[in-house]
Amino acid sequence: MYSLNGRPLNEGHTGWRILRAGTNTQGGITNALNSAKAPGKNGYTPGPSTFTEQIVVLTVRTPRSRLDELLALCAAASELTRTEDSTKVLNVELASAIPSGEAMRDLTFDVAITLSAYEGVWRDADLVTVGPTAIGGPVQTLTMLSDISAPVSNMEIFLRGDFGEFTLVDSGGSWLKTTQAWTGTAGTGLFFSGATTQAFLANESDPFVPLSDKSQFIDTSGNGGFKLTPKLVSGNPLNRLVSLTLTTTSQTSVTLRVRAKRAYRMN
Repeated sequence: MYSLNGRPLNEGHTGWRILRAGTNTQGGITNALNSAKAPGKNGYTPGPSTFTEQIVVLTVRTPRSRLDELLALCAAASELTRTEDSTKVLNVELASAIPSGEAMRDLTFDVAITLSAYEGVWRDADLVTVGPTAIGGPVQTLTMLSDISAPVSNMEIFLRGDFGEFTLVDSGGSWLKTTQAWTGTAGTGLFFSGATTQAFLANESDPFVPLSDKSQFIDTSGNGGFKLTPKLVSGNPLNRLVSLTLTTTSQTSVTLRVRAKRAYRMN
């Protein structure tokens, strides 16, 4: 069963009922593939891929007296959740909500609700914060965000301290790095917003609150920019996580924080 904007679409007091016929929330996998051809090299080089938009169709039966209420809910559609598990959210936009009946005086209508799941994935309803993790050497590998099954590009990253320069590479090969040396302190660091691809000075006390813009210090990989990409552990598709490799030129009071909503293949 599903809820739209937190409102169950199966409700006894309204008479709403989701019909199985015409319902598809499986999605499957459709990748948007990025690639580049290089002179003198056979074929092409694949780049990071992400899931494309998925279409979700729900058919809901409603009494005539509750039809307008259902259509108003559809018009404001922004989140679809499973009624029994609200920890994962499908961010949606309404494509259409079309009632059908046999006659003007029908007592019930079947409403075909077509939603665009524009990210193509389920997301955590709440942010997951990893760290602060102490960075004690020039090269350090960090694993996080278990169970993830789709890339995340709108993460937030805070690297505190005096790290000189850094390069952060994810398990899918995308990267984030400094373009010039950074002289930080134990109380400040660089905050990177994946949603905007901007970087800011931020305080240790409020690591994800941007202060002055420092985007000139940051560069990201092409083909979609930096992403947190799922990696299979020992080739087991049931065991997935994100692996990051951080390279720094100095390590004085350096810690790393990552904050994100995990992404999951639609199923």
